[in-house]
Amino acid sequence: MPLESENSLKGVDFRIYIGMLFFRWQIIVCCFLYGLLAGVIYIQVTPSQYQSRATLMHYREKADLGGDMGSWSMRTHAQLLRSGRLRVRVVNRLLDEWGEIMGGRSQMMLRVNVRISRQLRPVLTLWVRCRKGPYGEAFLKALIEEHDKEWRSIHMENANNAVKNLDEELAVVEERIRSAQDDVIEYQRLHDVVRTDLRAGSERGYIAGLVARRRALTTQLMMLETQYPYLKDANAFVINDVDSLTRETGGVRATDEEIEEKTAGGDTRPVSNDPENVLPRELTESADNLETVDDGMGWQEVRVALARLRQRKKTLLENFEPAHPQIAAIDKKIKAEENKLKLAAEVRMARLQDRHKALLIQLKAVEAAEYKWQAKDMLANTRRHELSRLQSAVQRLEDNYRTLYRRLQDVRIREELAVDRFETVAPPRSSGRPVWPDPLRILMMAVAGGLGSGLGLAFILQFLDNKIQSIRDVEGELDLPFLGGVPFWVHSGLERAIRPIVTEEHASGAVEAYRALRTTLLSALDKVNEKIVIVTSADSREGKTLTALNLAIMVAQLQKKVLLIDMDIRKGRLHRSLGVDREPGVTDVLQDGCSLKEVIVQTRIENLYLAPTGRTVDQTTELLQQFNLVKMFVDIQDDYDYIFVDTSPVLRVTDTMIVATQGIGVVLYVARVNHTPKPLIKYSLDMLKDAKIIGLIMNSIEMHKISSLYYTYQYPNYAYYSNAYAYGYDYYYYSDRRTGPRRRRPMQRGIHTLVRWLRQTFLPID
Repeated sequence: MPLESENSLKGVDFRIYIGMLFFRWQIIVCCFLYGLLAGVIYIQVTPSQYQSRATLMHYREKADLGGDMGSWSMRTHAQLLRSGRLRVRVVNRLLDEWGEIMGGRSQMMLRVNVRISRQLRPVLTLWVRCRKGPYGEAFLKALIEEHDKEWRSIHMENANNAVKNLDEELAVVEERIRSAQDDVIEYQRLHDVVRTDLRAGSERGYIAGLVARRRALTTQLMMLETQYPYLKDANAFVINDVDSLTRETGGVRATDEEIEEKTAGGDTRPVSNDPENVLPRELTESADNLETVDDGMGWQEVRVALARLRQRKKTLLENFEPAHPQIAAIDKKIKAEENKLKLAAEVRMARLQDRHKALLIQLKAVEAAEYKWQAKDMLANTRRHELSRLQSAVQRLEDNYRTLYRRLQDVRIREELAVDRFETVAPPRSSGRPVWPDPLRILMMAVAGGLGSGLGLAFILQFLDNKIQSIRDVEGELDLPFLGGVPFWVHSGLERAIRPIVTEEHASGAVEAYRALRTTLLSALDKVNEKIVIVTSADSREGKTLTALNLAIMVAQLQKKVLLIDMDIRKGRLHRSLGVDREPGVTDVLQDGCSLKEVIVQTRIENLYLAPTGRTVDQTTELLQQFNLVKMFVDIQDDYDYIFVDTSPVLRVTDTMIVATQGIGVVLYVARVNHTPKPLIKYSLDMLKDAKIIGLIMNSIEMHKISSLYYTYQYPNYAYYSNAYAYGYDYYYYSDRRTGPRRRRPMQRGIHTLVRWLRQTFLPID
């Protein structure tokens, strides 16, 4: 196969679809003509229609307060104008005047078309179509009037419904306000809120005082705990001074700002300036009042006496020795005084520890009292917050009531102002001539519909067609070598007569076709070193007998000795095509066991010999299975250069399977284009899987029609066949009525010229 043909198998060529259109041109033309005819009939039978048109402009007053009532959208008006209810009212209104003229109620019911345009103001354009222009004008006029009435009715109904709904809502809100106010009063009565508010100030004052007292006690405790390590060796005077300073520090009062921050319930009112909020005197006394310093022991005099004794001792030491009795007496007195001071320090320290314990006890008591007062204050705050929540609910309901009341007044005002209005800008007018049917538009639609349906149907049929059509099917799907093709006009009349076409003087196109097949076949046989060719097909009327006969004649013309065996035992016809007797033949060899050489006869064609079928017999399958076919072919294969065997269709009988699976020669498969489904061919090939198939010949290619472009578009080597077969267009299809070539008519010559121009323009041949 040429390289260009191989490349075309790999990719998708748009010319395939062009050829597909040419191949299915009958369907396209048929759909086109039917579509055109339907358009013409529609133009003739459709009554004339006139168009009536009117224009309305929509106004909206500035008095519109912005609510939803009355502000209908233009789409709502368009739907209202197209509604069936409004049209029925118009028909009932015009029935008495136009009923007989229009032919009844159904003819008076017109379809309304509405178009909305946005200009300075919204505009509605209405138009209808009918057989009577004046009726269209009357219909639009009545429709506009009914729309105005309907619009006003709907507007009033919606306004009344809105007012009614608002009144009902106001009554509900008013009832809820009364209920909320009753809840507030009942809550105040049950929880004595007034009395609680009056006591709230004093309670907060007590809490603030207790907090201050707890802070003072806590401060003294912390200071005492910090001072204990430093007072370990201190004397009574130091301990006494530390105790006094601790009392003074713990008695520091909090500022007004701190008191405000510590007030319970978040109340920031100062409590120190309010006479009712002053802490009781017992709580505000300084810590010094809890215990007074006891100086009864005369610690100061003891310290003075000790200083004097030490001074006297110093004076005596200047005059006497340390061991002097006076100095010893003074030392004894000094030691006595120091013991008194140590005893005083221990007493003060013990009293300081006792005071620490007393402070702890008092701190716990103050904290307990503070917690109780805080619990009371928290309960009071909770009641005040709940009362505030109830009062807030009353306030919200009152706000809702005022809002609904304002909306009610707005609705009543808009209802009185009637904000939406329509004005007829262009009154209803009818066209002077009919607008439908439009012949040009209808014919264009008919042409488009016919061509579209034809093209669609052609593509659908092409893709749904599972018959063998191209070399792509042979080599791609069937996986067989393609050996060549035979034109359609060779196949015509096949069921009536099988003739040696290549011997006819007017069959130059057939000679070129079979000459190309002969060249391809002999080349394939030389490669496999075979001389026996078994010709078969999937089903009958595929052209296998005609192909076997003419190929044998073409090979014999090469001065090769060719034997043609007719093993289509059930339906053999080669003896009639070559003008010899049917008997004796192959069946005689199978039954009697004689040699095949005894039944071979010389035909009228040079170098061509025939073994006819023989007499009709039953049970041919059993005869073929019992006979030694290999020996029969071995006895004669050396006497001939090539042997062609015409067998039965594979799917009809099993004779071909018996012959082909004996290992005798190769199988030449013949398939008719656009006739044999590919699944049948695949099934027959599966039955011959043990045989050696040399290739496939495509029969009945429609080269004589314009659809030949389909094949030449797919595979350029067909262009050669197409040009060669042009000489065979005068073939007369096996009819005995004519003895010479047909003369082309002028239209046929024109078509032939167009085909030649298309090939030369779109199918360049190397």
